[in-house]
Amino acid sequence: MRKTERQNSREENTLRWSSAFKIILLLIVILGITLVGLAGAYAITAISESPKIDPKNVRSAIAETSVVRDKDGENVERLVQNEFSEWVPIDRMPKHLLEAAVAIEDQRFYEHNGVDFRRLISATIRNLQNMDFSQGGSTITMQVAKNLYTSPVQSFARKFRDIYYAFQLESNLSKKQILEAYLNSAAFSKGTIGVQAAAKTFFDKDVEDLTLAESAMIIGVTNRPSEYTPYNVAPIEEGDDLENIQIALVPANATDNKVAENAEGEEGSEEGGVSEEDVQLAETLAEMGTVDPFELSQIKSGDIIVRKAVPNPQSKKRQELILHKMNALGMIDESTMQEAIDEPINLKLGIRTTKGISSYYVDAVKDEVLEILRSQGHEEEEAQNILYNGGLVIETPLDLNIQKILEDKVAQNSFFPGRHTDKKGILQPQVGITVMNHQSGQVVALVGGRGIGGNNILNRAKTPRQPGSAIKPIGPYLALLNEGGTAADVYRDLPRPGGWPKNSTGYQGYATVRNLIRNSSNVGAYLVGKGLAPDESEASRMMIENLRQMQISTVVTPEDNDKYPNIDTTKYNDVNLASLTLGGMTIGISPLEMAGAFSTFPNHGEFIKPSFIDKITDKSGAVIYENPREAVEITSPQNAYIMTSMLEGVVRSGTGTYARFGGMHMAGKTGTTNDKRDSWFVGYTPYYTASVWIGNDDNTSLWDHSRMAANLWRSIMRDVHSDLEDKDFEEPEEGLYSRYISAAGYTEIFADGTAAKGTKKLYRNIPPKPKKPKVTKQDNDSDKSNSNGNSQGSGNSQGGGNGNSGNGSGNSSEQ
Repeated sequence: MRKTERQNSREENTLRWSSAFKIILLLIVILGITLVGLAGAYAITAISESPKIDPKNVRSAIAETSVVRDKDGENVERLVQNEFSEWVPIDRMPKHLLEAAVAIEDQRFYEHNGVDFRRLISATIRNLQNMDFSQGGSTITMQVAKNLYTSPVQSFARKFRDIYYAFQLESNLSKKQILEAYLNSAAFSKGTIGVQAAAKTFFDKDVEDLTLAESAMIIGVTNRPSEYTPYNVAPIEEGDDLENIQIALVPANATDNKVAENAEGEEGSEEGGVSEEDVQLAETLAEMGTVDPFELSQIKSGDIIVRKAVPNPQSKKRQELILHKMNALGMIDESTMQEAIDEPINLKLGIRTTKGISSYYVDAVKDEVLEILRSQGHEEEEAQNILYNGGLVIETPLDLNIQKILEDKVAQNSFFPGRHTDKKGILQPQVGITVMNHQSGQVVALVGGRGIGGNNILNRAKTPRQPGSAIKPIGPYLALLNEGGTAADVYRDLPRPGGWPKNSTGYQGYATVRNLIRNSSNVGAYLVGKGLAPDESEASRMMIENLRQMQISTVVTPEDNDKYPNIDTTKYNDVNLASLTLGGMTIGISPLEMAGAFSTFPNHGEFIKPSFIDKITDKSGAVIYENPREAVEITSPQNAYIMTSMLEGVVRSGTGTYARFGGMHMAGKTGTTNDKRDSWFVGYTPYYTASVWIGNDDNTSLWDHSRMAANLWRSIMRDVHSDLEDKDFEEPEEGLYSRYISAAGYTEIFADGTAAKGTKKLYRNIPPKPKKPKVTKQDNDSDKSNSNGNSQGSGNSQGGGNGNSGNGSGNSSEQ
């Protein structure tokens, strides 16, 4: 009886525990189902909100750094905005690089279908236990999805999207294509994306030349780029061998914690300024050729900091882990592994910009690319993204030899008398130079300043300044020839009633157009412009039409209020003779546009807009732009040749003699402005057109304004043409005739259908033979001439100023 009671009690206890267990199990099942349901719902929501992708075209999703190339196809600069990325086909990657990636990132890569569930579940359990996301569990395919379509932000929603995209990638791409996409999209620290960029950044070599040791080190970076980067930066210390250490130029505003850590709290600087030690170090590196003049300028201004690259021991540990993993998986044997471990890692930091040239040319290239992209319908933000991340190959006409001649010349202080530093610490006087091929419109070299480094700084070659007398050939004299005038037409070059305009080069009396332009007569240019039409406004608009056809973009008319909201264009504009015949313009003209306008004359009267772009191809190799080089006829070939003939006289015996050098035909025109603010020379040879402007940024007077630009032009163009054969400017085969002008004493050339006007007035310059005076006691000193003393061809002096003003601007032509 008692036994039975005990048995019943045990059975009841067992039943209770069994029921409790079943209830707990049921609750666990219910909870599990609920969690699975919630997870499923969460996953469905995350996936449903995922943007559609094109898994067959992964390359289009990879940001690739665009590159600028010179005329010979050599890379000049990689347009790195935030990250440097360069695509490389997997066939060019060494086998050991691919194996290293698979060994450390996804050893079952060739077995799964995009998701390694065993690894993923294990990582998820550990993450739940630790309440963090330290364990990734992502396959290479999932990492491609993260790199291209989701984000680095760690969350379950992102993980679901990675899985979703991974299945799509696996369904549309081969394993080879997926691995190629991964190695071209992974981050490798120091702003590099992809193995090719990493190889060039850390070892200055192509990816196919990487050793096993170097490949393992690069692959090791991807897990934690900031921790496993191959090098960190540190201050250069006394005793460091500058010849053998790797120099790293770091932006002063870098956010890299290693950079900031090393830059903070250093002695010798005041309030974050540049210390004397930093300047001295930079100058030493410049003397060694390690930094170029533009980098030196940036160091002195505090924009960049000089550091040394030091190997990162954490990167070495990671490399060895990978090599051991490769050995364990049978990818390499023991001896190969040990050789790679023992191999010294020799860092060699690659450069992304050609040394020794300023950024001005490439800045102009970027401006033109953006303009092209906008014209193709891209919004500004989209155009910027394509420029920097679209993998564009931008082919330019840049001639590095000519560019380096420009850089060398502007670095010589002897061309800039009166040099000083302004309140902003910028070297003065400054300079803007453009050299172009007038037959094609290709800009082959450009400099927009001197003694200044950095990107997107003031480009004086594209900044308008008062042109002074340099406007005369493209203003009144071009309009005259187009209206049937000739180089032998005669005007009265004598002081005007009221004293305006004045000449700074003397007066010639009655003079031909050829001699007016040779002596840079202000009176003559004014009268030529005035004679174009009965009304000054009409005459001005005739000249403006020519200038705008030659793409002079800064001519101001009363109708331009919307274009220039800060100028009252009804009051201040260029529809007047002071602006268009003497160069006292409201805004001015840039050296780039001056070169373009003058290039019309050696190009037989046809204008081709100056351009920095030949062709643009996208990352797939498709041509998205090719320069059409469209020519616009501005004047006839005959008029262009006559203008060239007159401008040859300017260089040969007029105001432009300082530009002359032996062994080459050349033509051109000087230009100076009131108060000696600007010095110009714009000229050309049968090969190239070049414009040179020199002036102070604050518009203060130059020390030697009359000859500075011509001297620099001569030195540049002499070197540019050192290996070129002299030849004459090409004369039109027909449409010209010559005639001797007896009153002028020389033979002139004319376009068919035109004839000189007013040449008989030249005889008025010849003084009459004096009569023999009767000498008396009262008048024994009457040996005085009534001649005005002016003769054609006189007055070739270079100096002086005048009081001409251009519509309130206060700047006008002197020479």
